[in-house]
Amino acid sequence: MSQEQYKTTGISNPATLKCMLAFTFFMVIGFEMIMPLVVGQYVGIKGFSATAVATALAIRRFSQQGLSPISGALADRLSIKRMISFGVLLRAIGFIFLANDSNYISLIIAMIVIGLGGALFDVPLQTAIGKLTTEENRTKYYSLNNTVTGIGSAVGPLLGALLLKLDFKFVCIGAAACFAVNFVITYFAMPNIVQSSPQNFGRGFLNVFKNPTFRLFLLVMIIFWLAAAQIDITYPLRIQNITGDEASISVMYFIYAVVTMALQIPLITILKKKFRNVEIVLIGMTVMAISFVVTALTNGIIVFYFAVALFTIGMLLTRPSQQSIVVEIADEKNLGTYLGINSLSTAIGCGVGTIVGGRCYDYFINTTNSQYQWYIYVFICLITFIGFLFVKKKGNNT
Repeated sequence: MSQEQYKTTGISNPATLKCMLAFTFFMVIGFEMIMPLVVGQYVGIKGFSATAVATALAIRRFSQQGLSPISGALADRLSIKRMISFGVLLRAIGFIFLANDSNYISLIIAMIVIGLGGALFDVPLQTAIGKLTTEENRTKYYSLNNTVTGIGSAVGPLLGALLLKLDFKFVCIGAAACFAVNFVITYFAMPNIVQSSPQNFGRGFLNVFKNPTFRLFLLVMIIFWLAAAQIDITYPLRIQNITGDEASISVMYFIYAVVTMALQIPLITILKKKFRNVEIVLIGMTVMAISFVVTALTNGIIVFYFAVALFTIGMLLTRPSQQSIVVEIADEKNLGTYLGINSLSTAIGCGVGTIVGGRCYDYFINTTNSQYQWYIYVFICLITFIGFLFVKKKGNNT
């Protein structure tokens, strides 16, 4: 990816990447300290149905990733720094609003504001990473970024659990404070990154959708997220059902984070020596499918945590490689648009996957065949695996 078409001012690329790692750290802590608790708070404490809460979470995803193509296109044309600054402030406001909600409508409004904030900073941040990394160090940076994400994912739920002992409002305020810190980081430390010769808005979208490899990749990613989204809805509901303790959700995410921190970089480093990105994704999909099978076969807490660890390994293999594939497929002038449209697959897949997960849980929870819902996700993993085989066939360089 050539960097000559972009104007970068303020600080050097290595320092910029460190700045973005710090941004990721606080972003993940703020998000993970509160969002995993939303399910338990509104289903277990306030008595909403799993389907209703899953719908609210899906609206948050659609508000964020649904607008990501526009956000990505703007990132190809406007100041990335300004977009990120406004986005983190908006998300902080959303968390404060969540602290004062009193009904389901208030929850929906808070989710929309939180999602809109994410739409403004998420894709621009990804665009900055894509522009400031090279083909040689990109996957390694994504792995390091995911490791930082793992650390934040470990710290966030623990902080959330501690603040929850005081009141859920304190969790919301703590999350908002993390995004306020990110505003400071962005405003004072992140450089301006602006493309020197942006392409016509409509032509940029047209060129992206003319890419047949990307169209196939987008479809496969939508299917992928149908299964991957279960870590945000079905898994926390299942662990709370097994233990009867809302705090066990934080323990589950702590395991997810520890596995990520311990294995992300070593596994990717080893596999990158022997396999291409799409082949690593295929390995990850196999591991994810096995994790769903293990989850279906157990009612014990230890084996369930083992299944979560397997799921985590599958995710840490697939995500950095998928992110690198997008940048490799993209053309330089429309990188933000590519990343934004790719995030749309997350909106559709995770949104539908979250609703399906909540609906399946509500349906199967009172039956003697509750394990059947997990086999649905195994089947989705199989379809995704086949899809990536076609992506491999189309894109020889991925």
